[in-house]
Amino acid sequence: MDEGEIRAAMGRYKFYHTIKLTDSISTDGYASFVPAQDLCKNYLRSLDISGQRVLDIGCRDGLFSFFAESMGAAEVIGIDNDLSMAATEFLIPYFKSKVKMVEMNLYDLKPDTFGLFDVIIFPGVLYHLRYPFWGLKVIRDVMNVGGHLLIETATWRGHPNKAMLFCPTGEESPYEPTSCTFFNRKGLSDTLESLGFEMVSAEYVRRSALRKALAFVRRRGMTITRAVFHATLSGRDKDVSVKRYWDETHEYHSGDR
Repeated sequence: MDEGEIRAAMGRYKFYHTIKLTDSISTDGYASFVPAQDLCKNYLRSLDISGQRVLDIGCRDGLFSFFAESMGAAEVIGIDNDLSMAATEFLIPYFKSKVKMVEMNLYDLKPDTFGLFDVIIFPGVLYHLRYPFWGLKVIRDVMNVGGHLLIETATWRGHPNKAMLFCPTGEESPYEPTSCTFFNRKGLSDTLESLGFEMVSAEYVRRSALRKALAFVRRRGMTITRAVFHATLSGRDKDVSVKRYWDETHEYHSGDR
């Protein structure tokens, strides 16, 4: 395709991600979220994913899916509640990509759906989940032991020394009504560790880079930023009896009788 054909094809779609197509052409995504996406890409770039199976949850136009494929991933699957026609009809054919995109809800994902994954990318979704702990458990259950999880999410910077979750409803959300789950850094780190993950690192996006993205935070005094969390699945539970209590039975208390 020449430049005119590319631009004409792009004009038929609305893009969420800014994806480079040629030296002079990129898709017209939301520029305000590029700093957070770039930080997530930097974390992905730090991993050796050659020959690995990768899952991109909330794949949208496929920014991270195509990036993982370019890094040599053996297989990349993206899922999204609302599959991007820009990705399936234009970008996958344009890149001659083998990325597979499937329209499905995270909560419907099971180990026998696609098998287990070595790397899971979870960008811009967690803060929309009304059932975040269950969503993270679903992710754990489709990961190989030793696998890497990258979460990019809106993060609350309140009470940094306590594990906290701010869970507003409706107009109380600092973003908009579908944004209802804002962990603080310790809250998400501790939650991941309780699910059998080991935290590798967490990093906030520089506030100066997020000015545009944070411009729509509606409540003054609400310190919301973006961050990337990197964890690996250890396969070891810190307290097996407590895990059974959470996931399966109540024998934890029954045994005290």
